[in-house]
Amino acid sequence: MTSDRIWAWLLTAAAGYLLGSVSGAIIASFTRHGEDIRQYGSGNAGLTNSLRTYGIRNAAMVAGIDLSKTVLAVLSGVWLLGRPWGLIVGGGTAIVGHVAPVYYRFRGGKGILCGAGILLMLDWRLFLLAAAVFAVAVAVSKTVSVGSLLACAVAPVLCVLLREGHAETIFVTLASALLIWMHRGNLRRIAAGEEKKTVVARRRPRRKP
Repeated sequence: MTSDRIWAWLLTAAAGYLLGSVSGAIIASFTRHGEDIRQYGSGNAGLTNSLRTYGIRNAAMVAGIDLSKTVLAVLSGVWLLGRPWGLIVGGGTAIVGHVAPVYYRFRGGKGILCGAGILLMLDWRLFLLAAAVFAVAVAVSKTVSVGSLLACAVAPVLCVLLREGHAETIFVTLASALLIWMHRGNLRRIAAGEEKKTVVARRRPRRKP
């Protein structure tokens, strides 16, 4: 491997991680409300807590930022390394950055929107099918975590059915496993019948003690 190629891999990983570290939930809560989302609700810097705490408009901003940063991470990776490795390295490090963001003392979200952005960049059909599973699961269960977990579970199967490349399928499988592990607390609550339904905020939140 040439030195230029090594630098391309390093730049892709660095760009993916730094872009992934940009937290849509934290930015939205600070710019719209002058507060840190991690001081409210579950304390998680993610879409669900934003929806529960501030409502739909705030959650839409979170989704826009987190999807955009992942798309940029993948595009920069593909530009530097080509496919599939640009997508894998750029997208993978974006998830790591989202989960452990360097800008926010490594306290981030659970990575579902990053995963959605990766599926979109990999194959729009994959994204739409996973999104459909997510939407149906949320509509039936009234719980975003259930939709997220099911979408993660079916994503590798969809990769096989749509005949994605071997490297891409393995990557999606590993990324899905990581995202499911990030939801291990939700899994325990779901198994115990204690997971709260997802509601949309209608009034100002109370700060966590």
